[in-house]
Amino acid sequence: MPKRKYARIAEEHHVVRRCGNQAIERDKLTNAVVGLFPAAMRLREKIKETYLSANWLEHCDGMKVERLKTIVAIYRKKAERALSLQSGIAVINAGRIREIGTANGRNLAVRHTPNRDDPSYSRVSGLPLDNFDDLLIASLVEEAYRDFMLLRDLDALP
Repeated sequence: MPKRKYARIAEEHHVVRRCGNQAIERDKLTNAVVGLFPAAMRLREKIKETYLSANWLEHCDGMKVERLKTIVAIYRKKAERALSLQSGIAVINAGRIREIGTANGRNLAVRHTPNRDDPSYSRVSGLPLDNFDDLLIASLVEEAYRDFMLLRDLDALP
């Protein structure tokens, strides 16, 4: 598998998106995770974000859990403070991201854009900069929640 810089991520591959605690929807009584808020897949307007940060899962070695742990280790190394175990990660198929974009009149690109500190770093671009397309965002959030896990649950796996 080629690992060229700025390469298009294959349809059958996946990207991992970290979701902070504030982007995770929880049941008010049990605190169980019941979904993700739109913030999980929205651009941050305050910092004039133009793409969503992610990590290419298949760039990492090993089986899925090993790959996820590698990516979370990168997140932890880059973080200014400890990541909350109540935050999580969503695994999203690159082909589905593009399909959702097409269905909503957007040409979403999923590209590998590595850097020195993060060799699996990737981005999802083509989202509306004003976050105005609620249906697109909701569809991406729904897809992201299909394969979502809290960091505490990932850490508990062997």
